[in-house]
Parts: sequence; structure tokens; C-alpha cells
Amino acid sequence: MGKLNPPLLLPSIVSAGKHLSIFRSSISSSKTIATHIQHFTKNSMSVRGNPKNFDNVDDALILFNEMIDKYPRPSVVEFNKLLGTIVRMKHYAIVVSMYSQIELLGAPHDVYSFNILVNCYCQLGHIDFGFSVLGEMLKLGVEPHVVTLSTLINGLCKQGKISHAASLFDEKVDKGYQPNLIVYSTILNGLSKTGNTDRAVRFLRMMEDRGFEPNIVAYNTVIDSLCKKGSLNEALHLFSQVKVKGIRPDIVTYSCLIHAMYNLGQQEEATRLLNEMVDNNISLNIRIIY
Repeated sequence: MGKLNPPLLLPSIVSAGKHLSIFRSSISSSKTIATHIQHFTKNSMSVRGNPKNFDNVDDALILFNEMIDKYPRPSVVEFNKLLGTIVRMKHYAIVVSMYSQIELLGAPHDVYSFNILVNCYCQLGHIDFGFSVLGEMLKLGVEPHVVTLSTLINGLCKQGKISHAASLFDEKVDKGYQPNLIVYSTILNGLSKTGNTDRAVRFLRMMEDRGFEPNIVAYNTVIDSLCKKGSLNEALHLFSQVKVKGIRPDIVTYSCLIHAMYNLGQQEEATRLLNEMVDNNISLNIRIIY
């Protein structure tokens, strides 16, 4: 992946950097985590073993307390395992606070720990702070991973900043960024859900032109958007192309088209498509009824 030094990123990185330290301090100064750790350390048995085995955040907090008190201190890999476990529990603010405490201890970070932090900020709705972390990575000479940019693009889409996400995507692809299926699907879904149907169709064609074959989920996203827009003929044309490519339509594909046909008064065509679906051994779904 090419060096990340784009003009598009600079405004986000600079503006977020001004407030990031204040945000971290406000979370770190909260008594919530300290209270949890103190209470459960005094009243629970010591937690050992693999962080992935935790089923609640309290156990993870106990282990974190043990790790930061341990000497020599555990490696960044061990901290990443713990932070990743807490992320899966969706306690994003707690992870941000832990990250700040780890920084104060002078523990090193790697691209994975930075990615965890970027993800937490995006999940908390602070995409600007996510870009600030990206700036911090660049400053420290840590090369961002494809996951870093994927997370930021996903965060932009979740906040409805689809144009910004698409522009960032285009810029990064031009610089050698190799997006994965999740990134393509995220932008495609964002364009479709925000009514940018024409742009979603172009994006789908771009995927094909770049040799990245969309799956049925990607096609369904665009077909659904076309149907909701009232462009049934275009949706049916895309549906035909899907079958020509040897991609098997699923219940979602048929459901979108049948709904659109009924809404346009094309009951006979809808019935024909319903029979085709049954002939292809695709199970009926409650969605077809409405």
C-alpha cells in the first residue's frame, strides 16, 4: 500500500488532533473503570488463562489490572488480545480508557493496537478521532494496514458521510490500496441506502472492471435500491446478468423484485417470478407475503 499522505485526510487529522487528548482525558478520569477494577480485584479470585474465554467485562478488567501491575510488563500482543476481547463485548469506551492507561505506562503500540483504537472511536461515533489516530500512526512511522482504512471508511458510512467515504476509497485505490469485500460492500450499501442508486450502479460496475467479482449480497444491494427507486427494468436487467454470470440468486433477490412487481401492479410477472423461485428450490420467506 502506498504512503498515506493525502490532502483529503489532513483536515480530519488536524481538527481531531486538537480535541483528542481532551476526549481521552475525560474518559480516563472517569471513576467507572477504576471502581470496577478495585471492587472486583478485592472480591474476586484472580483471573488467569486466555482472554478469549471471558464472558463478561469484569473478568477482563481484573486481568487488565494484573497486567499493568506485572513486571516485566506483558507484550503489546497480550494487551491486544485483551483489548480485542473487550471490543467484542462492545465496551468501546472502556477500551479507549485502557489504551490511555497503557500509553501512560509507556507500553509500545503496533498497527493492531492502533486499529483497535480506531475501531472504538468509530463505534463511539467519533470518526474524527479515528482520523487523528491515523495521524498519530503516520507520525510514529507505523504503516497503516488495510484494516485501518477499512474501519475509517466504514465509520464514515455509518455517519452518513458516503461521499467522503467514496472519495477516500477512490483516492486510496489510486495509491495502491487493495480493498477487501467488506470495504466494497460497505460503500455499496451506503450508496444504496442513501438513495445514490446511480452511483451505486457505477460502483458495482467499477468492481467488475477491476476484476473484483461482486457476490450475490452486493448485487442484491443494488437490485433492491433500483426496485425502491422504481427502476424495475434496470433491476431485472441486472438480475439477468447475475444469472448469466452463474451467480445463484437467493430469497432476497427474488423478494425485492416480487415486491416491486406487485407495487407496480404486475401481478402476473410477480407470480411467474415466484414460481421460478420455487422451481429453483429457494425456500419461501415471510418477506414474500407482504
